Amino acid sequence: MLRIPYHFRTVLAIPALLSFIVFSTANAAPDKALKDQAMNPDEKKTWTTHCVGRFLIDLPADAEYAGGYYEYGFAKIERQPMDHGAFRQEVDSFEKRLRNTKHKSGAPLLVKQVAPDENTRLFGYWMSKSQDVVVDIAGYRWLNGQRYLVRAIADSDQVEGAVADFRAMLANLQAMKNDAPTKKGFCIEQALIADEGTSKNENLNMRFRLKNSPDIVLDIATNRNTGKPPESLLSRKPSVFSGLGVLGATIGGISNIKEGDRKIGDYPGQEWLLKAPNDHGQKAHLFTWEAPGLYRDALHPQIRFDLQSGNFDGGLDPRPISMTDKQMLELWDRILNSLRLRPTDDENGAGGKSSPQSNNGDVLPLGEFVRTGAICPQTGYWQCPENDVHGSTRLFKSGEAMPPASVKRDLSFMERIKGTNAEISTNTVWRLVRYDESSATSLPMPIVGGDAVQPSSDA
Repeated sequence: MLRIPYHFRTVLAIPALLSFIVFSTANAAPDKALKDQAMNPDEKKTWTTHCVGRFLIDLPADAEYAGGYYEYGFAKIERQPMDHGAFRQEVDSFEKRLRNTKHKSGAPLLVKQVAPDENTRLFGYWMSKSQDVVVDIAGYRWLNGQRYLVRAIADSDQVEGAVADFRAMLANLQAMKNDAPTKKGFCIEQALIADEGTSKNENLNMRFRLKNSPDIVLDIATNRNTGKPPESLLSRKPSVFSGLGVLGATIGGISNIKEGDRKIGDYPGQEWLLKAPNDHGQKAHLFTWEAPGLYRDALHPQIRFDLQSGNFDGGLDPRPISMTDKQMLELWDRILNSLRLRPTDDENGAGGKSSPQSNNGDVLPLGEFVRTGAICPQTGYWQCPENDVHGSTRLFKSGEAMPPASVKRDLSFMERIKGTNAEISTNTVWRLVRYDESSATSLPMPIVGGDAVQPSSDA
């Protein structure tokens, strides 16, 4: 099974670091990373485009899909290649077992079964004879030589609704005719779930490995925020090293190549590029970029890239590190800079309405980002991910300086005695979410995340 080095629910900044670094230096081998035996990524004549969730990225032509994990609408999705006969045999066998096995109530384990067509089967069932609180839901769909299995659980009194939701999801599952489909939706392995971005929950982890440099792997993860976006990557950096404790203090050879803020397109983020001994005593690379995303925004989820060298997961024989620092940096920059939101045929920009112009006459598209301290380029409602005491969504006028977010924090006993202000300012990134319609008779309706729109106290 693919060992995913990162999941968004983890606390540490780079959990992979703990398995990536050797907790002993006794058998450290000389650094082989500077050997020039690997191909330069720029020497590749062709790169290929891949659809990842709601995004596109470009990878070297020899990048092979190595596995992944997907959730959509709070359901887990699995894929397995098989012909239609094998698909029918699998679902028939599964249904037969559920019908022939009795629940403790005396009824069969099968609670609900739906077959919309010969390529789709849905089941609500008790997982075991003693289960009595939640019912498991499974949806099977065969599509162009692939079996997709969708799993979740539902309360025992909500089986009908859960099966109906799965039926709609599987009906929207479509084979991708090319690597960059133009229909709205969420890309998984070799397929697209067509939708309008209303899934409420979606995340993925995908791994690619370079065929000609098999120690080089790229992990890509996206996760739609259902709560407040996480702290920035570099702000969590101290917790990584404190997590290493005494052992971490004894490790030699860990070095920073580069770190800092890095915005990719409309996605402000941070990168942290490391070299450290791997478990074969080699000085290997671990490059990470992360964008925290926005609250409940399908087009601005958390995004993370991890590029590793010296990765021999899956029983690969250890080899010398195949790329130099320079080659890894060139590969990293080219991959990262290729990230972009996937264009679709039916995008309407600002909804077909004429958009107000900024002070220089240009119209900024919704979704534009501006950091604290910059001049507001467009009159409108801007949103920040922090719980700003003045309102997370505020009206700013073109030409104003974008303020920091003001947030409240819990004070210690001594701070309260000293009269310390519980309100602190923190730099943030504001996102344009609605134009100012001065002719409107009432304030705009609540927008992304359900935050009530409040006029800025600075406006």
